[in-house]
Amino acid sequence: MRSLRKLSRSALSGNLAALGGALVALSIATLVVARAGGPAAVGDYALLRIMPWLLAVIVSGGLASASAYFLAGPTRDDPQVRPTLIAMAVAAAVASLLIWVVASPAIRAVFFHDLTTALVAWAGLKATSRLFVITAKAASQGTGDLPGSNWLIFLEELMFLPAYAVALMFGLRGGAGIIAALILSDVATGMVGWRRLVRRGYLAGSSKPSPVLARRIYAFGMRGQVGSIMTLVNLRLDFMIIALLAGPVVLGVYAVASKFAELLRLLPTAFNWVFYPSFAKQAPVEAWRRAAWLMPRAAACTAFAAIPLASVAGPVLPLLYGSDFAGAVLPSQLLLVGLTVEGAAGVVTAYLFGRGRPGLNSLATAGGVVVTVALDLLLIPRLSLLGGAVASSVAYLATTSLLVTCFIAVRPSAPAPAAIDAGPAAPTGTLRRLIDLAVAGIALVIAGPLLLVVWLGSRISTGASGIYRQERVGEGGVPFTMLKIRSMRPGGAGPQVTVESDPRVTRFGRLLRATSIDELPQLINIIRGDMTLVGARPETVDLARRYAPELHTVFRHRPGLTGPAQLFFRWSDALDRADDVELAYLQDQVPLRVAMDLDYLERPTVGRTLGLIATTAANVLHLGRRVNVLPPSARPACRPAAGGMDDLSAGEASSPVPADGLRRAATRG
Repeated sequence: MRSLRKLSRSALSGNLAALGGALVALSIATLVVARAGGPAAVGDYALLRIMPWLLAVIVSGGLASASAYFLAGPTRDDPQVRPTLIAMAVAAAVASLLIWVVASPAIRAVFFHDLTTALVAWAGLKATSRLFVITAKAASQGTGDLPGSNWLIFLEELMFLPAYAVALMFGLRGGAGIIAALILSDVATGMVGWRRLVRRGYLAGSSKPSPVLARRIYAFGMRGQVGSIMTLVNLRLDFMIIALLAGPVVLGVYAVASKFAELLRLLPTAFNWVFYPSFAKQAPVEAWRRAAWLMPRAAACTAFAAIPLASVAGPVLPLLYGSDFAGAVLPSQLLLVGLTVEGAAGVVTAYLFGRGRPGLNSLATAGGVVVTVALDLLLIPRLSLLGGAVASSVAYLATTSLLVTCFIAVRPSAPAPAAIDAGPAAPTGTLRRLIDLAVAGIALVIAGPLLLVVWLGSRISTGASGIYRQERVGEGGVPFTMLKIRSMRPGGAGPQVTVESDPRVTRFGRLLRATSIDELPQLINIIRGDMTLVGARPETVDLARRYAPELHTVFRHRPGLTGPAQLFFRWSDALDRADDVELAYLQDQVPLRVAMDLDYLERPTVGRTLGLIATTAANVLHLGRRVNVLPPSARPACRPAAGGMDDLSAGEASSPVPADGLRRAATRG
């Protein structure tokens, strides 16, 4: 592991150096073009760099992003993979060139008024040359030659400078010189990359291209490509809205702020590039554990890097761009806030691609776009620059939260033996699972900052880890680890079922229980698939084994964050009076709990599910005041206890209803 970490640090530093060098080379190239041809030439240069590349990537179906998975993942020893990738690149290059040439009159009319149609058509060769380079980079990345891929990242920007000098020497000015230099620099860079690949045996043992494999690669790339397009929208939609509403002057200031803040993206870009192929090579459990270890550390890296960037924005931006750009300082700092944990997003993206799940990355990015669109339209008309910065910052955080949610959801696990003989598992239906993911994902995004605060408060008040982990009985009687915010001091002896007066509960813990905030980490269990939103309470293994055998059928179902019995027993203090708390719980309450939960679980309609979710939310938002959830005849008369969503958890629990009230309710059915 130590050598692996050393290798990762070396690869990351190399990639960061390459990205930084490429950024410097691009800046110098832009300056040279500006001096040679003025603002119009700079505009042509920017468009001619981006547009053919974008066409090539779309036509190839995201071939570059898919290559590393098929070269480093399960198909790495397939002799058809490498020739198939080359054949797909050639086909995409030809198709891109033809599309560009056919569309060149329209492209000229919209984007290049100062160039001839013939010259614009010649620029189509840039799409072909781009594929020559990006497939070489991806092949180097996928075959483990990260130094080679880093060299190409730097060269593809650096080579423009001598190529442009040659073009000027031959009398090619304006757009003609730019197009010639862009194509020549790609050809030179691609030749360096492919020469290195061939020398390293890239084509050794290759077979014929496979159409079947090509379809798989194309499908993989397209699933990931949706995410790339969504990322572009996430990054640049605010530009479009500001341009429409505020004009080019305000947009120019905002563009400077955005570009400065996006310097922080060099780190997550490096994390993604370096770790993607390594995750593809590793076993599923090993890859997940490594990503889980890397994720908070990567987030810390970007958070710490954001501090000096935010500090120097004030003096640096006006110094570099002039006093007219002083208004870019605060927007840049707001954007940096949203990018502080972007390192985690880089690691998760690498993991999802490396494990063959690019569609989840696209799904999370699409969620960020929804936030971007909503907030841009809401805030930019009112706050202009600051509105765009706030909207983008929140969207960045939302995207990272959704990516982390997807990462948690795909955690691999080895099958565990059942702790309880409950019979065959009864999985939740597809619709209930979709409701689980939607509600839990949105709730995690909203509650993320609150979770951080209460975790810190729990650590201080209990003197122990802020997260409490305990084995509970899951679907089919198989145990899982349930998460809660710790509300009790560790180490004290006591029953598994706790009561309101339990001295182990801290003052801060009582507040958490009264508001059910201590249950929020179970949203992670829901996303993992350990729990569902509505179901029977997750029982401890020891208590579950003491259930009467005829009640074990409830353990066939996935346990829930809330449920009929949990809501019914939320307000009660009966166990405070019991001599043996656990015995009273098992004899007096469990039979009724099981009957109430099975009544729902055997008919879990969408209406009932959403109704119970809404009732739970009403109870929680009343912050300790009871919300009536059952008919008056079925409600036991008892005073409220300081519990959460039926907080009868082992070592982290609360209290239920009087036995006579239970018997009356049971008699009524």
